[in-house]
Amino acid sequence: MTDSEQETRIKNYAKLLNSRIEDGELLDFVTLEVLDRVLVYLNDNTLDQKLERIVARIVSGVFTESLESKDGELEHNISSVSDNGQTISYSDKVKSYLVSTDDSELFSGFSKLLAPYRRVNVAS
Repeated sequence: MTDSEQETRIKNYAKLLNSRIEDGELLDFVTLEVLDRVLVYLNDNTLDQKLERIVARIVSGVFTESLESKDGELEHNISSVSDNGQTISYSDKVKSYLVSTDDSELFSGFSKLLAPYRRVNVAS
């Protein structure tokens, strides 16, 4: 099993959990960011296949927490518009959410599920 196969499975699970998640660079970024943070939390270099669905739930939660408005619809705030080049840039709420959220908040509800897989960090 390669890392890219695992990432693909996690992304597919996340899209099953939240049908409003679309393929693209943002999903790639969020998946890799969450996966890296989980691996650091677990003090490990590889993710057990049993944890893929848990990581997908965290990825889905990132999209839900950062993009949904109070009425449950996805927010797409425009951060800039250029007229002649016809460029529209949307605000990056997902990336802002990941940067400003610590692991305890990001993993809320999942820490107990991840705890048995956490390796003790022993200094030699």
